[in-house]
Amino acid sequence: MKLATYRDGTRDGHLVVVSRDLTRAVAVPEIAVTLQNAIDHWHEVEAQLKEVYIALNNQKLTDDIAFDESACESPLPRA
Repeated sequence: MKLATYRDGTRDGHLVVVSRDLTRAVAVPEIAVTLQNAIDHWHEVEAQLKEVYIALNNQKLTDDIAFDESACESPLPRA
């Protein structure tokens, strides 16, 4: 599973799930707003994030976007 933090003007950015080939991404605020939040609640969100990752790689999502590496922050900006 590939996860990234997109820059959005906040201190922590927002979490996106990234496709295996690094071409598509999807925000998952309903699962975890930030990577730190996902880590803090990993036992609760891991399965959901995996489902999104699988769906993204199988082109089953309608809200995915082109992955923009230049829009990424450090994975944990305040770490």
